[in-house]
Amino acid sequence: MGNEGVLELTLLGVDAQPAADPSTFISFTRMSDGEEIRQFKRSFPPTRPFTLPAFPQERNIGCRITPDRYRTREVGIFTLTDGETIQRGPTVFRVPQQWTADFVKWANLPAALQPLRDVLETSPAVRVKGGKLLGQFVRAVFDDVDPADRLTVNAKACLLNLFAKLATVKEPVFGRKPWFGFLEDILEIGRERIIVLVDDEMLARVQQISDNIDQFDDYKRTPVGDHGDNIPAGFAFTKNRMVSIKTKEDHGNLQLTLTPATDSSGASVTILDADIDENGKLMAHLADLFKHRFNGGTHPFDIHEFLVLEDPSRALGYELV
Repeated sequence: MGNEGVLELTLLGVDAQPAADPSTFISFTRMSDGEEIRQFKRSFPPTRPFTLPAFPQERNIGCRITPDRYRTREVGIFTLTDGETIQRGPTVFRVPQQWTADFVKWANLPAALQPLRDVLETSPAVRVKGGKLLGQFVRAVFDDVDPADRLTVNAKACLLNLFAKLATVKEPVFGRKPWFGFLEDILEIGRERIIVLVDDEMLARVQQISDNIDQFDDYKRTPVGDHGDNIPAGFAFTKNRMVSIKTKEDHGNLQLTLTPATDSSGASVTILDADIDENGKLMAHLADLFKHRFNGGTHPFDIHEFLVLEDPSRALGYELV
């Protein structure tokens, strides 16, 4: 046979550790005409070697991997010389429907999640958005979520994701207090968002950022859009008094939408609608909005991947298994 080289391929999860996949399809393509050169099916780990034609027989080879439990991705274009071995370790993102959440029990939640425990203790009537009333979402109620109840599982994962983000990102006006420090009473949890009663000062900070957006490089002003639809029944508010800002990350960006309101007793309150988007870039986000009409919205397991990729040591309160 003519010249040959070897590509050694390792699949890596977002935590930079080897990703386990039982059946990954690997296709090698000649980029000049799109013709497939070779194809394989392998399990991972371990690292897998693939012997391929080298220069001058082949050049500019493309590699696409299609795992069973992870998303398809391109590995990149390469050219081998005779006898050469190169390594590639692409990061792969989970397919949410192929995974389940293994939640840490209430009593064993790490110390980093104590602020969330404290707020849940003072939240007497937590409801799953579009689902059931949980009441006080603590102890046995927190632990005994039925794995088959996907609505509640996804809402619980979303709550933990949003805590991780809100507890990490400090409000930029004074730069001392994390956004989560303003939360007082969690009303609803959903697969994409949480709805919370917050300290009135949070509205003042967000309004200041929105009014002076050029002074806050990590934020952008965003349209309120249909966020008014997320305010629970029983609260009166005026949509033109709502304000919304968003962080500028390309992925896993935090959106804070706030409004002054009155509750059923006539008391003045401030309501936060907090969510994390898959994509921060406008056109990608618009595509997501269209897609979410059909698939139910941003999946919390995708957000899990972005959060772990951002900080593998971050305590989320659950793992995907």
